[in-house]
Amino acid sequence: MTLMMNDEKNIAPGTSDASMAGHKKIREISLDGCRLLGRGQKGEIYRYDDELVIKVYNSSVTYGELEREIALSRRAFVLGVPTAISFGVVSAGDRYGTMYELFNSETLTARISEAPARLEYYAGVMADLAKKIHDTQAGQEDHFPDVKERFREYITHGIGRSDRDLAAGCLRLIDEMPATNHLIHGDFHTSNVFLQNSEALLIDMDRLGTGDPIFELGDLYLYYAASGNKDPEAPDPYLGIPYGVCRQFFRLFMKNYLQTEDEARIREVTDKAALLGNLRLINRYWKPGTLSQASRQEVDRLLTGTAELLRRVKSLPI
Repeated sequence: MTLMMNDEKNIAPGTSDASMAGHKKIREISLDGCRLLGRGQKGEIYRYDDELVIKVYNSSVTYGELEREIALSRRAFVLGVPTAISFGVVSAGDRYGTMYELFNSETLTARISEAPARLEYYAGVMADLAKKIHDTQAGQEDHFPDVKERFREYITHGIGRSDRDLAAGCLRLIDEMPATNHLIHGDFHTSNVFLQNSEALLIDMDRLGTGDPIFELGDLYLYYAASGNKDPEAPDPYLGIPYGVCRQFFRLFMKNYLQTEDEARIREVTDKAALLGNLRLINRYWKPGTLSQASRQEVDRLLTGTAELLRRVKSLPI
């Protein structure tokens, strides 16, 4: 592996970082025998022992990116967000990892898999946590990114490659949103939430930003409702929960988050979340640079759905 000492601090796992006091070597660990707790776009989460959880990142993640995420986590904790704080960086082969002290804890995904009959309770836990995040106001001194920028990139690099007129309509909705300093987690799903002694704790804070809470609901729609055309009994590849349970969870979350039984209100906000979720999903299909035949069929389906949503959604804020 080539050792790169650049602004991103892309040092090789297991080697020393010249910018660290004493040139301290990063602790090397083995994942042999560790239980997989969850999987996401950037890596996996393992139970290392009775007390420690390790988030292991894909090999493309740099040391500098880990430092930024740890700093964001600490700032969120100071602001009052219930956050599990990483207390060290490790290496597992050619990949970095971060350690969390999370004893007697499981991800919310695991709890749902173990006790699907308690789905409404867990949806309520997730909704309460979301409201706690979104009620937190960041100051200008925090320098959190505006989440709108991330969604503009989704449009430019995703839907903009397929339908420029549709992309322009989506960008208009984003641009018309007023600035707000509500905190947004940015990757809010049940595998990034641990329950420790009934307390919900967040990990994976690298997409922390500010914006309208609808952006968070858009991410949730992506994870739990966008795959509505799949076999309801089949497990989602990332969450491991059957698609049917995922969709039911999203519905219960929305009812708890909005604190309403009003179907029209739930449908109104769900349409907005669906529009944003589609933007992120189309961008995900375009990430390789070209579309396979199967991916093109999915993108075409999403474009049709997005165009219909754009006719109904006149503004995005909740």
